[in-house]
Amino acid sequence: MSEQASPQDQILGIVNNYWQGCAVGAAAELEIADHLADGPLDIAALAERTKTHASSLYRMLRALESTGIFTQVSSGAFANTPASECLRRRAPNSSWAWLRVTLSSNGMVNNGWRGLMVSLKEGKPGFEELNGCTGWEYMQANPEQGAVFNEAMRDLAAAITPAVTGSYDWGRFPVIADLGGGVGSQLIDILDAHPDCRGVLFDQPQVITQAPEHRRMEPLGGDFFSNIPQADAYLLRWILHDWDDAQARAILKNVHAAAKPGAALMIVESVIPESAEFDMGKWMDLNMMVMAGGRERTANEFRVLFDQAGFDFEEIVETPSPLSIVVGKARD
Repeated sequence: MSEQASPQDQILGIVNNYWQGCAVGAAAELEIADHLADGPLDIAALAERTKTHASSLYRMLRALESTGIFTQVSSGAFANTPASECLRRRAPNSSWAWLRVTLSSNGMVNNGWRGLMVSLKEGKPGFEELNGCTGWEYMQANPEQGAVFNEAMRDLAAAITPAVTGSYDWGRFPVIADLGGGVGSQLIDILDAHPDCRGVLFDQPQVITQAPEHRRMEPLGGDFFSNIPQADAYLLRWILHDWDDAQARAILKNVHAAAKPGAALMIVESVIPESAEFDMGKWMDLNMMVMAGGRERTANEFRVLFDQAGFDFEEIVETPSPLSIVVGKARD
């Protein structure tokens, strides 16, 4: 059994983790794993392809090799490892886009975290204070960054989608409205698993035009701050965490105004434990704080939010993913 790290080593390890993150972000930005997809390359060829300084690139890859990311198969020649395969942009189960936006030097999320102190001191999204615009406005003005961010969201959702579909009996709802459902990946997966259900994909008009056709899915453009379609169940996956409590409450009140009595509310998000253990949701909560002024919530915070918007809190259904399904029912 290995000895537990000393407090000093634990703190210094955080510094090392930060350095490793910067190096992984640079490797993602340079798409090194994709350059190595067909086999090993010597450092001169790799530097030429990535337009980098060969000696400096070698030193970074040597350091990453010590963590299991890339391997040196002969002197100065590097190849992928199972870990670096995750950095390939077009590989199955790729993490490239998420690493690109969170760890690379010009990544959008990395940019936002530079504003952590602004958020701590002023209670405002640090990203907006540093960039003079919201994250959504930034992506519109920087379409390349926006495309990578959207790619990252699709990659993260790839494992979450089947987990959410398989963790609840969605077949009990004749009509399911997926609010802010993007191109409909989650809703289509649910409809394919439950052939008696119909769905309404609700998002901004320019978003739903990119959704594939499905004979039991109606695409509907709109704004969940103003108009909500009627349905038997309302699915909101990774929506409320974008907003503070006042805005989240406004969204849920609009849902309640459109909902049939007894309609189900299905919020798919992290549920932060009240205890002190490590939980990724606590870190995503900080990410939402600096990026958008949103937040992840505890079970009790969901309970209060539901009650204020006219919903009874019913249960939390865990899924084999970082997200849970928080279930409510519309009061008369």
